[in-house]
Amino acid sequence: MSDPGGTEAQHEDTASSRRSDAVTGDRTYRVTYTEAIVRDAVRSYVRRRFLREQKALWLVAFLMLLLFAYLLWTGDRSWLLGIIGVAALLPVLFVVAGWRAHHANTVGRFRRMPSPVAEIAFCEDGLAVASALGSGLLPWTSLTEIWERPGYWMIFSGPGQFNTLPIEAIPDEDLQWLRSRIISR
Repeated sequence: MSDPGGTEAQHEDTASSRRSDAVTGDRTYRVTYTEAIVRDAVRSYVRRRFLREQKALWLVAFLMLLLFAYLLWTGDRSWLLGIIGVAALLPVLFVVAGWRAHHANTVGRFRRMPSPVAEIAFCEDGLAVASALGSGLLPWTSLTEIWERPGYWMIFSGPGQFNTLPIEAIPDEDLQWLRSRIISR
């Protein structure tokens, strides 16, 4: 299952957007993705995972930058100066590469959708998503965390893999149920 990266729920009456499957008891919702939220999801992911959660990496990069400046100031022009300079820039390159990869994946997938609409279902086995690009099921056991964002949630199945769930068409009690399924593990 893949997600365009960010979504906004289609504005519908909650009763009409929720359908009950009498056979499985699934709760299904029709949601609409927007490019603005896709971009916001990528931006949020990069800021948190690559910037805020990597404080030690940024500290080391800053110290290496200070060492680079000191060696440059003292007249050192050895190969060591070049290695330290490049090493100090690696975290920035890491962020740019991470942003580019996630942006190309999520925004690119969104742009390939003929219609930015998907069916989201809370099933007994997991979270199911179906769109014009395909369908899939994320087992509940694979979901690791939720980031609650305005208008959507980012649901993670690994440190670098997230799916975006529009929440406007989903009743609060079902969102609470989803939150408890993931947090209780």
